[in-house]
Amino acid sequence: MKFEVAYRTADGKMAETTIEVADRNAVYSELRRQGITPISLHEAGTKKSGKFAASGPAVGVAKIVFMFALLALAAFAVWYFVLADEGTKRHLRNLATPSTKVDMRNHGPDAPRKGTGAVSVKISE
Repeated sequence: MKFEVAYRTADGKMAETTIEVADRNAVYSELRRQGITPISLHEAGTKKSGKFAASGPAVGVAKIVFMFALLALAAFAVWYFVLADEGTKRHLRNLATPSTKVDMRNHGPDAPRKGTGAVSVKISE
C-alpha cells in the first residue's frame, strides 16, 4: 500500500513524500524509522480529507440544522430591515435594554390626596 505523508523538515518547511508499506499498521513504524513526524497522512490515490472533513448521518443533520438557522436569521433580517415598522423596531430594541420601572399605585406615603385625580409616580432603576 502507498501512503502520502505531509510533514515539516528540520528547517520548518513543508514537505511531502510517498511511502510504500505492506499494510496500514506498518505506516507509523516506517515513518519513525525515517525520522518523520507526519502532519497529514492518507492513502495514495484517495481523496485528501480536510481538517474538518466528516461524514455520517449526524453530520448531515447538523448541516441541515445549520442551514435552517441561517435561513431563519436571513428571514428575520429581511423582516426587520424591510417590513417592520418603527414602533415594532423600537419595541424590540427596548426588549434588549434594561427598562425603568414605574410604580403608579395610589397608596402609601407618597400617594396624593384622594379626590384630586392625581397619580403619584415613583421611578426606580
